Amino acid sequence: MKITDITTTPLSTGKSLLRVQTDAGVEGWAEAPGGSRNVPGRSVAVFNAYLENIIKPVLVGEDPLQIDRHWETLALGKGDRLYNLPAQIVGTIDVALWDLFGKETGLPVHTLMGGAARTTIPLYWSTGSGWRMQPEEMLDLVKQGWDMGFRAFKIRMDWKGWRQDFDPAKDYAMFKLVREYLSEGNYLGFDANNGYSVSTAIQQGRKFEALGIDHFEEPIPRYDLTGLKQVADALDVAISAGEQDAFRWFFRHLVLLGDPDILQPDILSAGGPSEVKRIYEMAVTVNKPVMPHSPQAGINSMASLHAFSTVQNGVRPHEFSTEFSGPLDDLAELYGEGVLPKDGDMVLSDRPGLGIELNEAAVARMTV
Repeated sequence: MKITDITTTPLSTGKSLLRVQTDAGVEGWAEAPGGSRNVPGRSVAVFNAYLENIIKPVLVGEDPLQIDRHWETLALGKGDRLYNLPAQIVGTIDVALWDLFGKETGLPVHTLMGGAARTTIPLYWSTGSGWRMQPEEMLDLVKQGWDMGFRAFKIRMDWKGWRQDFDPAKDYAMFKLVREYLSEGNYLGFDANNGYSVSTAIQQGRKFEALGIDHFEEPIPRYDLTGLKQVADALDVAISAGEQDAFRWFFRHLVLLGDPDILQPDILSAGGPSEVKRIYEMAVTVNKPVMPHSPQAGINSMASLHAFSTVQNGVRPHEFSTEFSGPLDDLAELYGEGVLPKDGDMVLSDRPGLGIELNEAAVARMTV
């Protein structure tokens, strides 16, 4: 079996459907930048430039099942060619190759990655843009998640640009209002999205602890690893980090210098399922719980769930958000009901690959 082409189809969901096609008629699927929903045109152009100028010349004609070799070629290089592609580009191709591998073997990805420790995975409802909201507006979004069956939550500030210590009092009031609504001890995390200085993060974290908080995410800028260690050492709440970090090498530095309590690799930002699985193995070695960053629904989220299901210490809920995914009804029509949660849980099937049931008629209707 050989790769014959790699194509993208921009969809109205805001993503492009990426297909790795073969001469055996088997395809692997992933989601690339594209479409019309909150996707910068530059992101689409950059991805397509990598695809046409590097990825296709390197992969067309190759055996798609040699996933590790292709990952190393794209992320590092081959022979005298140093490609060093960004992790998100590598990760998108990697998702599609794992899906294809599963379809060719007739096995789900979680089986190919070593076997699922569990196939029912609790989710937390992740809702953001708190920087531009009043507390009551955030509470309304949490109530929407509650009505959809979610019982675990995270509120995000989603700071845009440099907003250090912009309005911690409002952030606290927002968290307090949501915590009081979730009065039965439901899971509640807070994502500062790099928004605090070290001292403010510690002060804020102590106030959150008094109310009851389950994890405190990215309290300070991601580059300040020594500051992150100060925050993690000072607080009892679990500090999490890693969603923006690429490849296992940075996660090694994150652990050695920042020492957060929880590692949060993103399925694309970290370099795809292959690399996320390696990061999970590192986390087990250093006794760190993992809780992936994945604020979307769809194919890439399914890849994150399959990888996460194989980790024995993946005891915290997996992120779920509709803010970057398009309407859930459209996703179900495109990819099948299996991509949607049931009462706040995701149930993984034993269908081959990532379990996607692609509706070609829906793809044609939603093509931009």
